[in-house]
Amino acid sequence: MLEENKILKGTTKAVIFALDKLLKVEANTTSCLMLYQPKAPKALERYKKQNK
Repeated sequence: MLEENKILKGTTKAVIFALDKLLKVEANTTSCLMLYQPKAPKALERYKKQNK
């Protein structure tokens, strides 16, 4: 039981470290790698900013 707790704590720390690094990278990029973002419908194009 004590051995399992040590392994669990070590694994937990590693997962937290990895997720922390992933979130820092994802916060500084323009798109997220873990989420799917579907294309916007054509009807929304009229709300985009127009470049002149």
